[in-house]
Amino acid sequence: MNRRSLLGILLATVLSTVFLFCACSFLAVGLFYHFFYLRYDTYCPTDLTVADLHETAVPVTFSSDGTDLSGLFIGDGTNGVIVMVHGMRSGMDAHFAEADYFAAHGYTVFAFDGRGTRTSGGSSRDSISAARDDLDAALDYLESSAYGSLPVYLYGHSSGGYAAATELERADAAVVLSAFDDPIEVMCSFAGRYAGFFAYSQKPFLALWNRFHAGSDANERADEVIDRTDVPILIVSGSDDSVIPPDLSVATAVSESDPNVSCLEWRGGHSGLWLCDDALAYRETVKDADPKTVDRLRYNAVDPVFLDMVLAFFAAS
Repeated sequence: MNRRSLLGILLATVLSTVFLFCACSFLAVGLFYHFFYLRYDTYCPTDLTVADLHETAVPVTFSSDGTDLSGLFIGDGTNGVIVMVHGMRSGMDAHFAEADYFAAHGYTVFAFDGRGTRTSGGSSRDSISAARDDLDAALDYLESSAYGSLPVYLYGHSSGGYAAATELERADAAVVLSAFDDPIEVMCSFAGRYAGFFAYSQKPFLALWNRFHAGSDANERADEVIDRTDVPILIVSGSDDSVIPPDLSVATAVSESDPNVSCLEWRGGHSGLWLCDDALAYRETVKDADPKTVDRLRYNAVDPVFLDMVLAFFAAS
């Protein structure tokens, strides 16, 4: 066998290997998206309900990329509209306690369930970046509503915090809680918990798939949007957050010299930043209890110091 034949065989082997790797990678990423972003309908007896709200709640429906989303206007305050954006594995009711507090202090709250979540339509949550598109649709709907002339403030948690940061240009101010900076990096981190280092070899394929699912701006980093705006943003991260660690947090990525950025480290882990000390302690005592036996109001009791700080930030913006 001559040298040219050997080179041909070697090249064919390399190309076949690359093709096989790419094909397997796209299959793996497709399966990851299918199972990780399945529709989320889980409810828990510890969640607050509309009946627990002290303020009025008016249901609304609007469309996001052809999917009907369900939302609520809570309260009827004139200080501004606080648009609340929940995280991946929760719904708008995860923030009913804060919504009730904000509404009682002169704000209208606009909360909604994202696509593929609880009361909203959609067979899938699509991607980690879909919250951005849903928030964009919510802001379009808000502009055409009776509250369209009021100042707009964003309040987002986790992937909802990422969404709020990347829609910053459409608001007067934003507070983001436990938010990540780079959607592709955080997906690699989540996938790595199951697939180890192999997940990071899939980063280019995750980026392509995410762009396919959520559009050309789906992979944009939050800090890039923050850098090009002059809209005030308060970034709050949990001192003991095990879901979004510091190396993935938007707080780590933003420029410390940006005059419009404020960063705060707070207790409460990933999903308890807004809770009072008694609620955090109570959650520890009942974490193994039957959820039906839990005192729902105590479980979700808010920290007025924290929420007053949020309102003061909005008022000063």
